Amino acid sequence: MKSINALLFDLGNVLLPIDLSLTYQAFSQLSTSFNSLEIQDKIINEGLWLGYEAGLQNDDEFRDLLRDKLNLNCSNVAFDQAFSALLLDFPANVYSLLHELTSNFDLYLLSNTSVIHSRIFLNNQLGPKGENLFGLFKKAHFSYEMGLVKPNPLIYQQVLKENNLKAEEIVFFDDNAANIESASTLGIDSILINPTTSFSQISAKINELC
Repeated sequence: MKSINALLFDLGNVLLPIDLSLTYQAFSQLSTSFNSLEIQDKIINEGLWLGYEAGLQNDDEFRDLLRDKLNLNCSNVAFDQAFSALLLDFPANVYSLLHELTSNFDLYLLSNTSVIHSRIFLNNQLGPKGENLFGLFKKAHFSYEMGLVKPNPLIYQQVLKENNLKAEEIVFFDDNAANIESASTLGIDSILINPTTSFSQISAKINELC
């Protein structure tokens, strides 16, 4: 039987609920030309977030790109508020869930995310004594710091190398099928998460391992 000693978590819609439609709607209210569905299509089809999430653009370059592509008329503050509208609140029990897991596993995080968003979600005090959630991870890996985004297999290889881990020692939880498929090709036990049942899925997998 495989010996699993590390758990690798995605962030959005696994540990932190997100709703992308809220950002598309918020941008549409700042756009002189596009509605929310048109904005969604442009962002996805043209990959407008990918360069920023890979750390290839700074904040101002990203804002200017989207202002141009989406015809946005807004200040930096209004832009950041609209871009971050997708971030919802952490569940009340997320800290206790992860804290319990640390007694049996090393915890790691791997998230496609951006500097603007990280300024918000990294500023949390979710523990019973105001502890930060991210203090429970041995290492939190953010795409904008790595120069790569999931599902590129190289991003998983980088996580393995940096933490001296073997693929067969890890279980990976992510809500994106492409990310799961990519990690699986490297031999990582990868679980596709349904955002509405994420914690029960995680608990079910842990029960299999313990």
